[in-house]
Amino acid sequence: MDDGRVKAFRMLKPSCVELSQVALRYKVNKTTAKDLLKHLENLTEVLQTVHRSLDAKLADYVFFPLSQLFGESKKLPPRVLERSLFCLRFLILHGWRDRISSEVGKQLLILLAFLAGGSPADPKPEQVDEDVALNAFDCTTALFKSSVASSLGSHGTVNPENIPLLGHAVTVILEGIANASATRVRLAASRTLNALINNLDDEDALENFFPGIVSSLTKVLSAGTRTKAPYKLLEACIRLLDQVFWKVISDDRCLQAVVASDSSKRVKSEKGRSWVEATSGQVKQALSSIVPLRYHDRLEVQDALCSLCTSVLTNCRSTLANCTALMLETLVVLSANSTAPASIRRLHQLQQLLASDAGLLDVLKEATYDWAQILPRVITSNDETKRTKILHQLSSAFRLLLAQNVDLKSLNDLTAGNLQSSISLAIEASATRTISAVSSNTADVGQMLQSVAPSKDLLTFAPVIFDSTSEGSMVESLQSLIRQFGNSAMSTTLKRNLTESLKIESDNGQIANFWLALQLLGNRSTQALGTEEWLHLPGSSLDPLAEETYVFSLEILDKSTYDDTVDWRLQALSLEVLALQARSQGTDFRPELVDALYPVLERIGSSNALLQQHAVTCLSIVSHACGYSSASELVVDNADYLVNAVAVKLNTFDISPQASQVMLMMVRLCGSALIPYLDDLIESIFAILACYHGYPRLVESLFQVLQAVVEEDSKSSTGAIEASVANLRKPYKPTSVSDIIARLDTMKTRPSSVSTPASPPPSEPESSPAFPSSKEASSSSKPHALVHTITLQTIHHLSTPSFPLRRLLLNLIASSLPALAAQDPPTSDDETNKEHQFLPLLATLWPHITRQIFLSSSPAPSSKIPSTTSSSPSMTQDLLILLAALATLTTALGTGGSFLLSRCEALLPPLTHLANTLQHLYAQEVKSLGPVRAQRGLKYKCWDALLGSVVAMVQYVGITREMEKGVFEVLGEALELGDRMRKGEVWQVLEGVNPGTLWVLEEGRRWREKGVEDERIWEKPVVEGWEFGDVEFY
Repeated sequence: MDDGRVKAFRMLKPSCVELSQVALRYKVNKTTAKDLLKHLENLTEVLQTVHRSLDAKLADYVFFPLSQLFGESKKLPPRVLERSLFCLRFLILHGWRDRISSEVGKQLLILLAFLAGGSPADPKPEQVDEDVALNAFDCTTALFKSSVASSLGSHGTVNPENIPLLGHAVTVILEGIANASATRVRLAASRTLNALINNLDDEDALENFFPGIVSSLTKVLSAGTRTKAPYKLLEACIRLLDQVFWKVISDDRCLQAVVASDSSKRVKSEKGRSWVEATSGQVKQALSSIVPLRYHDRLEVQDALCSLCTSVLTNCRSTLANCTALMLETLVVLSANSTAPASIRRLHQLQQLLASDAGLLDVLKEATYDWAQILPRVITSNDETKRTKILHQLSSAFRLLLAQNVDLKSLNDLTAGNLQSSISLAIEASATRTISAVSSNTADVGQMLQSVAPSKDLLTFAPVIFDSTSEGSMVESLQSLIRQFGNSAMSTTLKRNLTESLKIESDNGQIANFWLALQLLGNRSTQALGTEEWLHLPGSSLDPLAEETYVFSLEILDKSTYDDTVDWRLQALSLEVLALQARSQGTDFRPELVDALYPVLERIGSSNALLQQHAVTCLSIVSHACGYSSASELVVDNADYLVNAVAVKLNTFDISPQASQVMLMMVRLCGSALIPYLDDLIESIFAILACYHGYPRLVESLFQVLQAVVEEDSKSSTGAIEASVANLRKPYKPTSVSDIIARLDTMKTRPSSVSTPASPPPSEPESSPAFPSSKEASSSSKPHALVHTITLQTIHHLSTPSFPLRRLLLNLIASSLPALAAQDPPTSDDETNKEHQFLPLLATLWPHITRQIFLSSSPAPSSKIPSTTSSSPSMTQDLLILLAALATLTTALGTGGSFLLSRCEALLPPLTHLANTLQHLYAQEVKSLGPVRAQRGLKYKCWDALLGSVVAMVQYVGITREMEKGVFEVLGEALELGDRMRKGEVWQVLEGVNPGTLWVLEEGRRWREKGVEDERIWEKPVVEGWEFGDVEFY
């Protein structure tokens, strides 16, 4: 005995003796389990210290006290058993190693099977502790790795009397894999079975256990397809199946056994041809229940299943020939249903497999034919998973077949026809999209397209069909399949079919063919091979499908957006084709803008929000492809084409709404830069308005264009705000004696000689002035002259019965006045400016604006606002017109200045009466609805707008002493009923007019709050020798 073993023995002896003594005392209940655990831990520490010196004899010596503990295993607590099993596993790995005797091996196998699974005689074994079962399986794994599995017999075979013992161990292991409560125990049992399969050399013995192993593992794996089983357990079970197939039913072993059985040269194995046939049928059933795991989301499970399928096709090609199609189909699915690196790796492996076995190509071709045959039926189903699967499978199958240069002519024809039918049926079966109306202003679209660098969203089309979330994965799979077709000879067949049927089909069939053609062309245009198809190079010819699709798109876009026979989806797809053509040709596409630009702008004005967004995206793509910095620059650069196209329609009195829509989009996109080109078009619009003024919708669409012109010109007018500020009058201040003296001193210091005497203010015109002379018109800029003419034309249509048109006209006037005032700002110090264009125009507009406020052209206007609190449709329309008219009046007061003073004197009394009526209606709504809801109504908005007009009258025009009472009467109620912002503004204005009157007004309000009955009389003070007059409150 060497020194190391002697030293190890001396260290182990005390711990073993003490443990043996404690075990004996524990049998007679003279010690506790805690004492046992303490000595076991001491023994563990010693074993870990001397593990390099351990051998079989020392292991036998240490096992003696442990065997005493295992004999009382039913009484021992789990912690003690766990520590004892740990020591046993240590002895197996570092002591006995591979020199364990057969007898000891059998005893240990019986013991460990009992500890891991309970007694075989007990029909209802107690639940085994998880830690005990885990350590028992780990010990069994170490036992099998130490060649115990092969030492249960002689010459590499298992003795027949040991088969039941080994069978019970296998049963316990399989039970642990299938039904253990903890995942870690199930994984430990799978490691034990793996050790048994790898170390059991007796093929006949393993054959006996083969049905039970396959059945138990299949049960676990098939349950994993329905429940969320641990992916590590699924991976382990799949790899166990792979190992047991290779050991039991591989071609190398089974064919050798078949030959031996047929020739009767050896009788070593009972496996014959009949056993192989019977077993292969059962294996196929097991594999059929396992293959749904190919759609598992874990990469580890997919890799394990891929390895199993590859092993069956290579190692069991003959024995499991009935499973070839199933395994090959699974590999095809796995090569397309994973992340990109794993998919590429599996696809490469499958290509190598197909290259090595030509028979697999026939199997794959038959499977692909079946998938193509059922494609229309699966696509129309409601199961999104099935639709995605079939498309993935077809895409991968075609990729594999094309890589092997297989003749696919018949398959190409079938797949091309079924693909067209499938897309048509899918479009018909898909949910109808809700078409929302355009909610955003076209000005927002113009602002968005004027950006120098278009955003990514403006360069990407939204989906036209298959847009729902549930159809997203199917569309991706469908596009992947189409890409495969575009790279193969099938594209020729498919393109020929599409070219022939594009104009023949109708409805969903036409949309399906158009969408399919667009996918093919879009895929091909991104490749180098497609360059010469799209560029007009010398000697090159366009793809017939590309040429036919582009021509068909222009035909669709030339039709009216109001043509009900043209599906909006066809128009959207046509826009995509146009954008694709522009991307392919680049700046060479500019000549095509003569025919293509007008239809795109027309659809930007569509009421269909989806089609409008498509047109916006198309215009952004075209402008970017043609080298323009923005869509606005593109439209301005091609304004001559567009203006000519619109002029042709207008000059021929084409009253269809497309022309006005295009013109509206042009103005919104280009802004004021386009206005100088529109003088002839505006004259044509006036001519149409004169002939068709009885058609409110037509007149409204044309005035929308004119309003856009006015608004864009107003944006470029920088003097509007300055003009309003210059007209702001200083608050009223009483004149004192010192003010009079200062004014006289100023007059004395003036020069005695004056070049020209100050001309008296011109008398106000009694009637509307005539149109400005040609010299006056030429003094203004061209856009200014157009806006002036447009504003004058509105007065001829303000008498229309159409409420929307009247509101539009009033808004147009309100938009034009600041721009015109900015060009001709009238001030109180420069009266000569009144001879310019703006003041005569304002004098012309004034009676028409005020007439809309009072809804009467009589000289003594009176309010016709109803006094009831009901809100009928007609009353709502009247209030909307009143609101627009008051807003226009406020703008006119802000731009007209003191020129309107005499007109305001005449206007204030009827405004006062109207204010009282509106205030009364608002007060009634406050009582019935509450102040919060009442302030959201039209009555309050109209009253508030009237207050704003009076405030503007005071601030910008000024008032006389005679007007003060009316101003206080109108604005006084705002201090009590108005909102917070309006109260502050009114207080500031009234304080500037007359602070004393404001104080009297507030004092009267406080008296009324006190409940004084006679609210118009204030109690007069009594002072001897004095008599005070009466005080009246407004």
